Amino acid sequence: MSPGEINVTKSRKRVLPAIHPYLIMVGIVTGVLMGALDNLIVTTAMPAILGALHQPNGLAFLIDAYITSSAVGMVIFGKLSDHFSKRIILLVTLALFIIGSTLAGVSQNLSELVLFRAVQGLGSGGFLPVGLAVIAVVLPPSTRAKLTGAVTSLIGIAIVVGPELGAFIVDTTSWRYVFYVNIPFGMVSFILVWFLLSPLKPNLRGKFDYLGSILLASWVSFLTFPLIEMAYSGWSLRDRLTIVFLASGLVLLAFFLLVEMHVAEEPVIPLRMFRHKTIVSDSFLSFFRGGILFSLSTFIAIFVTEVLFGTANTLRNVLYGFVVPMVLGSILGGILLPKLSYRFFCVIGTICMALGFLPLLKISPSTQPYIFVGSLPVLGLVEGMIPIGFGVGFTMAATTLSAQYSAEPLDIGASSSIVQFMGNIGGSIILSILTAFIYFRYNELDLVSHVTSTNLGKYGIDVTAMSSAIQESFFILFILSLFTIISAFFIYGRLPHISREFKDRTQKP
Repeated sequence: MSPGEINVTKSRKRVLPAIHPYLIMVGIVTGVLMGALDNLIVTTAMPAILGALHQPNGLAFLIDAYITSSAVGMVIFGKLSDHFSKRIILLVTLALFIIGSTLAGVSQNLSELVLFRAVQGLGSGGFLPVGLAVIAVVLPPSTRAKLTGAVTSLIGIAIVVGPELGAFIVDTTSWRYVFYVNIPFGMVSFILVWFLLSPLKPNLRGKFDYLGSILLASWVSFLTFPLIEMAYSGWSLRDRLTIVFLASGLVLLAFFLLVEMHVAEEPVIPLRMFRHKTIVSDSFLSFFRGGILFSLSTFIAIFVTEVLFGTANTLRNVLYGFVVPMVLGSILGGILLPKLSYRFFCVIGTICMALGFLPLLKISPSTQPYIFVGSLPVLGLVEGMIPIGFGVGFTMAATTLSAQYSAEPLDIGASSSIVQFMGNIGGSIILSILTAFIYFRYNELDLVSHVTSTNLGKYGIDVTAMSSAIQESFFILFILSLFTIISAFFIYGRLPHISREFKDRTQKP
C-alpha cells in the first residue's frame, strides 16, 4: 500500500489530529449497521408490503433481487476500491443505498420494488468490503483487529434488532418507512466519510474488468434464482426452467473463469489470490459459515413460531442466545487476535459451531425455548445456539484479516470482498436448498403421520412433521460445520506487529 493511502491531509490533521480516524470509523460502522439492519427489517415487514402491493407471491423475487445484487456488489466494489479512490467508492455505495431506499419507499408496484431493492443490495454489498479495506489502510494492525471484530459483530445485533424494528414500523406507521428509516443513517455515514476521509489513492492502474463484472453478475443470478424459486415458489430440480437456469449459470461461470484467467488485465476476482492456501481456506470456511448463520437463524424462527407456538418476544429471547455469544466471540477474537495465530481462532470457533449442533439434533415439539440455570437461560433450545453463536463470532475477524494479509497490497480490496462474497453466496445457496428440503420433507412426513388436534399448530401445520424436518436440516448443517473445521486447519499465519516502518509511513505528511 502506498503512503498516500494511509495518510490524512494536512488540513484535516490540523483540525482533528487525534479523533478524526475514529470519526471515520463511526461513519463506516453506521453504514455497515444500516445495511445489516435493512434486510432483516424488510424481511419482517414483507407480508405487509406484499399485501399492500397485492402481490402475495412476490417474496422470492424480492429476496433474490437483494441477495444477488448484494453478493455481486461485494466483489465488484471491493475490486473497484483497488482501482479508484476508496473514499469515492465508499461514497458511491452509500449513495446507491440511500437512493435505492428512497425509491423503494415510493414504489407503486412489485416490479419497481424489485428493481429498487436490487439497487439497495448493490450499495449494501459495498459497505462491508470497502469499509474493511479502508480500516485496513487507516488503522494499525492491532486496532484494526479489534475494530474488525466489532464491525462484523453488528450482523449479530441486527438479527435481533432488525425484526423488532420492522414489526414496530409496520404496526405504527406505513410499510414505506422500513425504507425511509435508512435515509438519516445513510446521510450521517455519507457526511462523515465525505468530510473526514482522505482520497486514499488506488494501488492499481490497469483497466478495470468490466466484462468479468458482467459475467459475475450473470452467473450468480442464474444459479441463485432457481434455488430461491425452489425454496419459495415450489420449483423442482426436474422443472425445465430450473434445468435451463442452472445449466446457463454453469456455462456463464465457466466463461467467467476463462475471462479471469486469460483475458482480463486486472480480473474482478484475481485468481492469483487463490495461490494462497489461507485465502482458499478462508473462502471455504466463510461459505459454510454463511450458510450456517443464515440457515440457523431462519429455521430457529420457523421452529419457535410454528412448532412451539412462540410469540415474537419468545423468538427475540431465543435469538439472544445466539446473538449475544456471537457478539462476545467476535469482540474477544478481535482483542486476542494480535497475540495468537489465525488458525487458533478458526479451529476453536469451528469446533464450537459443530458441538453446538449436537443438542439441536434432539429437538422436538416438547423442547423448551430456554431453561434458566440460576439467573441464566442456558438450557433448552438455546443450549446449542450459545456455542454456535460464539464460534461464528470467534472466527470472523480471523478470516477477514488473514485473507487481507495473505494477499498482495494491490489486492487488499478484493481480498476483503471475496471472504464476504463467499459468506453471502453460501448463505443464499445453502439457505435456499435447505428451505426447499425442509418443506419437501415436511410434505413427506405429513402424509405418513397421524394428524390429530394435538399436533396441529396455529397455522394448521403438523408440528411433529415440521419438527422432524427441521431436525434433519440441523443434521445437514452439522455435517457442513465439519467442513469448516477442516478448512480451519489450512489457515496459516498471524497478525503482524506494528512495525517501525508502518509507524513512519502513517506519520509522513
